Amino acid sequence: MVRERLGLDPASLGPNVLQRAIEARMQARGLTDVAVYAARLITESTERDALAADLAVSETWFFRGGRALFDRLAGFVADRIPNRAPGQTIRVLSAPCSTGEEPYSLAMALHERFLTPQDFSIDAVDLSERALAKAVAGKYGSFAFRETGLDLRPAYFRVVEDSWELLPTLRNSVHFIPGNLAEPVFLAGERAYDLILCRNLFIYLTPDARLRAMANIDRLLAIDGRLCITPAEADRLPPGRFVLEGPTEFGIYRRVGVGSAIHSALAPRQTSRTEPPPVATTPPPTAISTAPKTLNAARLLADAGQLEQARTVCEELLQARPTDADVLALLGVIHLAAGRADEAFDTLRKALYLEPDHIEAMSHMVGLCERRGDKDRAAALRRRLAVSEEEA
Repeated sequence: MVRERLGLDPASLGPNVLQRAIEARMQARGLTDVAVYAARLITESTERDALAADLAVSETWFFRGGRALFDRLAGFVADRIPNRAPGQTIRVLSAPCSTGEEPYSLAMALHERFLTPQDFSIDAVDLSERALAKAVAGKYGSFAFRETGLDLRPAYFRVVEDSWELLPTLRNSVHFIPGNLAEPVFLAGERAYDLILCRNLFIYLTPDARLRAMANIDRLLAIDGRLCITPAEADRLPPGRFVLEGPTEFGIYRRVGVGSAIHSALAPRQTSRTEPPPVATTPPPTAISTAPKTLNAARLLADAGQLEQARTVCEELLQARPTDADVLALLGVIHLAAGRADEAFDTLRKALYLEPDHIEAMSHMVGLCERRGDKDRAAALRRRLAVSEEEA
């Protein structure tokens, strides 16, 4: 249950952690038979939540990873604001958020750039409702401020009894939500996020849960958005999908094919007008549009956000080779990114008919099946996907 429902790998949590957590929960429920407790876990969602809260790794503190990381992320958010659509905010997701130190740290960094709640929104998600309750309260002990550097408490906190309480204006800038990134229907229906912080999670997930989490990140991350993980988790990213941007220690990634010139907040600032402008690593839209009609050209168009042009290239390719599973899979992803779920389902189904073990098609088809309520088919696809990933 812990592996399949929560997505956690008990071995990654440390020796005897699962055993101790189960013993504590059994004692709290007045149970002595492990089989009876196992039955409770299967039938009672509240008990699963309680055990998940005990297993969740809540090791965090303010500006963990260094102040420079959060300043860099805040710069990325700030530079996207001039290009936003009217009435829209720049959206940030922090998952898992534990007791709130990470999203609140980013909120402080954004505040120092004179950004307001009308400029950005931060959603913070964790599977432990106990941790979320502490995050909402915004009260912390001295150990939460162990990052070296300038003491931020005088500016953003007030003393309340034996703790430090975050000021209401900053607490109100973060929206806390219970959830599990490894759930197939995680934040279903939400529009894309410009920035996703997913730090210190992949190291605790099973391979199957990691696939589900990455499928959700793929679905929720804007085409030119940024994903922030820890350097220790870089090898958990799917090969060929993301590329590092900036110093390795920051762990900031963009999709392959999206040039760093797009929203260049993560690139070093120019200090002199005589310095040459940064060189784009992705051709400008007009250059991409006139490229040869190849699968790689279609991918570049999709990565650049030119979904209709990418769709046209794929459809022209399929006229010449209608049984090309790679083209069909990419077209399915394009349909999905454009909000055409039914067309995406039909196209990905064709790709899987032609190539049953097509990894990209399977990873997106899992989410579509879950949204349609076809859990059996989704589970079967997840099993096939896990096998295919291992063989690859």
